[in-house]
Amino acid sequence: MKICSGCGAELQIQDENAPGYVTSSAFTRENPLCRRCFRLRHYGEFIRVQLGADDYRQEVSRIREVPGRVLYVLDVFDLSGSMIPGAADILRSCEVDLVVNKIDLLPREVVPARLEHWIRREVEKTGVQVNGVFFVSAETGKGMKEIKEHLARVPESIIYALGTANVGKSTLLNRLIRNSREESVFTTSRVPGTTLRMVGQKVEIEGNTKQIMDTPGLLQGTRISEWLCPKCLKIAVPRAQLRPRIYQLRPAQTIFLGGLVRFDFVSGAPQSVVFYVSNELPVHRTKLERAPEIQEHRHQEILKIPCRDCQENYPSLLPHKLATRRIVSALSSNVQVLDVHGVDLVLPGLGWITLFGSRFEGTLWLPEGVPLTIRRRFIGDISRLPIERRSQLSLHRQKTFTSATETTFRSERIQTQRRDTRNKAEIRNRSLKRGRDH
Repeated sequence: MKICSGCGAELQIQDENAPGYVTSSAFTRENPLCRRCFRLRHYGEFIRVQLGADDYRQEVSRIREVPGRVLYVLDVFDLSGSMIPGAADILRSCEVDLVVNKIDLLPREVVPARLEHWIRREVEKTGVQVNGVFFVSAETGKGMKEIKEHLARVPESIIYALGTANVGKSTLLNRLIRNSREESVFTTSRVPGTTLRMVGQKVEIEGNTKQIMDTPGLLQGTRISEWLCPKCLKIAVPRAQLRPRIYQLRPAQTIFLGGLVRFDFVSGAPQSVVFYVSNELPVHRTKLERAPEIQEHRHQEILKIPCRDCQENYPSLLPHKLATRRIVSALSSNVQVLDVHGVDLVLPGLGWITLFGSRFEGTLWLPEGVPLTIRRRFIGDISRLPIERRSQLSLHRQKTFTSATETTFRSERIQTQRRDTRNKAEIRNRSLKRGRDH
């Protein structure tokens, strides 16, 4: 059996519309690409093929048969949406390292190392036991040196990359092997679901031979990005460091995030609301009374996205009522209560909205099937957590891997010490100067 070296699909020459199709002449080549991967790499054309949940579980369950080291790849921009349901069962026989990808998208004030404790705790709530935590940008290469050094030391010869669709697994693995090969091996794209089957490649990492295995990404149907075409994804999914969108909202106003999400401010105190979404995503403010008209009749003119093609399959928006605890007692029981200290309203696959705890009653409209998730404020609460070393690690594990977080912590501490030294010197010099002037 031959498989596509890009996406892992079984190659066949019978059905042009089925996964793995390749021409007869290409079939005889060494390490051939299926037509889908070839067109994606060379022309940017994408043919959407979805791997069902049962097929996905059957494919990734092969990890239990041949255990190895697992890089559990998460999207820092969409942490809850990038966790795999039932991952603990798949990974129970493996050592697991978390690779938190896309840190280049975070606002400048966020120090990734401060997120380690929170991310570790959230993942371990799902039953997955975590060893190391690494913060990387597979796109820019930031943090990849620490992962390479770590993988060169671990005893396992097989390295799996596991994660939901579009978290950057294939891009991450291509970064790992880039020193030993001139071009990428694993097919990548911004569209979820590019890798269809498990596909492997032997590679030298720091002088050690490892078998790198890319796995399919799970499409859960619970992320907004999963219903968008490549053109819309370029607009909706962040590609550069986020610039927070801050709006001073008053009651009876609505904010549209394209036509993907709608946020109604019904009543309460005038307040600031921050939207952490793609810099290219259209954000439109209007009066609440005009929102239905814009949504129904002026979508393409004002909201732009989803495009006409995506709009045909895009789920209907369903309302989720929200209110702060100060006024919720007067409302019906189906209202989601918001903490008075501020919260994030998570938009899976898109970003999040930050509220600061002022008196608020409103509605968040999300696509059908997308859950409403409320968490502590990522910027300001979670991002200010102390940097902690995990005391539960055994001495053996401390010696077998170097935490990228600890490296960042040491660097940050040194920079802080140097800055404090400079400030003290400047204060002393100013005091001496004032003494001479008098």
